[in-house]
Amino acid sequence: LLDKKQYEDFSDSAQLTLGDLIRKYRDEITPNKKGEREEAYKLNLLLRHKIAKCRLLDLKAKNIFDFKSDIKINRKPATVNKYIHYIYTIWETARVQWDIALPSRNPASLVKKEKVTDKIDRILTSEEYQDLLSACSKSNLAFLPEIVEFAYITAMRFGEITKLKTIDIDFTERLAKLWDTKNGEDRIVPLTNRALEIANKYRFKDQLFKIHRDKFRHYFEQACKRANVKNFRFHDLRACAITNLFMNGWSIAEVSVVSGHKTWSELKRYTRIQPTDLVKKINKEAI
Repeated sequence: LLDKKQYEDFSDSAQLTLGDLIRKYRDEITPNKKGEREEAYKLNLLLRHKIAKCRLLDLKAKNIFDFKSDIKINRKPATVNKYIHYIYTIWETARVQWDIALPSRNPASLVKKEKVTDKIDRILTSEEYQDLLSACSKSNLAFLPEIVEFAYITAMRFGEITKLKTIDIDFTERLAKLWDTKNGEDRIVPLTNRALEIANKYRFKDQLFKIHRDKFRHYFEQACKRANVKNFRFHDLRACAITNLFMNGWSIAEVSVVSGHKTWSELKRYTRIQPTDLVKKINKEAI
């Protein structure tokens, strides 16, 4: 084997741990990304887990599977998959980009992904929404009721809301400028009187609602539990807002300006109009 040069020397990486790679990736690669803050938070969670202490040459699929089992509690399948993908990406970056000698078989590639349901089929009833706002008002996070209501009436994503600065709100024209959104483009969103009231309440701040996603999730899930609102994520407030706009007679073109969706196929995933919602409308038009 040595004569055929099929022997690979792992002596330089023998003492390295997964944590060593994670720190290097967090400090060198992550700062160049749009979602830097969120990614750094997730990588720090990885570093706090015992898997980070595992030596690279001892890292097996079972270690990653055990890690996956540990973090599955209170996390969506897509989020769990993202953590596993981080391990996969960091391993490949070390092997290819940093020229660290590692086995070519990436242990993360052997771990089965969680099944993700892409369809968004959960919106709040009027009663659930009021119960949720009431529960939010009892939270230790002072602005929780306002940020929930703001999302419910603007259809903005969490990242868009928490990046929104006071200087990007035109209080006269009632418009909010969102920079570098998920699809890479800027977007201007019209604001209702109520949305403007909420923004005005926090206009003395640089950012209206500054908080990290994972920290916020704790308070939001706590409020949902208190309100007995089950199987509901903050992002589902976007579906609530979009559905409400359609129910109020807005056209696809008008809603897409607010939501930022480029195609109907993307937008319809957030539209949760049910046949029962149309009973009154169809009977009214039949008169």
